[in-house]
Amino acid sequence: MINPFFNPEEQRLRSLFRILLFIFLFALAVSAPFIIPLAPVQYILQSVLALGLFYVMFRFVDQRPWSKAGLTIDKTWIKECTAGIVIAASVMGLIFITLWLTNGLEVTGFGWDRNGTRYWLIPLSLFLLQMISVGFYEEVMARGYLIPNIAEGLTFGSITPQKATIFAVIISSSIFGMLHAGNPNASLTAVINIILAGVMLAIPFIITGRLALSIGLHFSWNFFQGGIFGFRVSGMEFRNSVIQIQQDGPEWWTGGAFGPEAGLIGIIGILLILGLSILYLKQTGVKSGLAENFSASFKNTTPQAAQVNE
Repeated sequence: MINPFFNPEEQRLRSLFRILLFIFLFALAVSAPFIIPLAPVQYILQSVLALGLFYVMFRFVDQRPWSKAGLTIDKTWIKECTAGIVIAASVMGLIFITLWLTNGLEVTGFGWDRNGTRYWLIPLSLFLLQMISVGFYEEVMARGYLIPNIAEGLTFGSITPQKATIFAVIISSSIFGMLHAGNPNASLTAVINIILAGVMLAIPFIITGRLALSIGLHFSWNFFQGGIFGFRVSGMEFRNSVIQIQQDGPEWWTGGAFGPEAGLIGIIGILLILGLSILYLKQTGVKSGLAENFSASFKNTTPQAAQVNE
């Protein structure tokens, strides 16, 4: 009789239960720091706890070597993360200019007008720290953990690891989108666009096997969107941005109260980021196709003995 919870051949929980366990513990990990009244400590602890949980689950529950986690920091990783930051910042700048030129927004002031020249950088610095944390732990969860585990769970019969990875990207991105459904001013269009953004963030990961580009893109998109250009970030308003704006124009174009992510301008931005990311990887010599992590089965890429002893 097949054990529905445990895979005796791989000597570990089956993928569905690994995923459910991780999501439950992840929700606790990112919520627990809120009992501390200091915002900077909250943001740092969220990242630390998320990383710690990811390490324990990845190494000892999934039984994978850490070298396959996509978080091995080296020169390539740093360059890809930096490229992600530059790409997303540039595209968000283009979105701002485009909406400004098409009367989709009006510049109403600057951050130092609201808080005074002495203190306006303090909330901006806290927002920067928060977006670094969010960009990191959401990528670790939605891409770093969910995609390989969903892909392994779907690899059976005629479904190859490559096909399973494509399904995993769609499923993980859908989960990512649904997690934003409860945000202020969220709509069906906003959720669909966030799902598309999830696919955009997943593609560099499955090509390189590294989370570097995805983390850089995610952090930079959020920070420049809300902290520099004054847009709402997935419905969340940051009132101390460098540029203060009032959005106008049709919601189908601008995204309205949810921010650009809910409008056609957001879709264009997401597709542009994806195209620039693929172009960057091609120019840096990254081979097209899936990384080794996603092109072969678990038992063929990660022998049990090597995992346990690494």
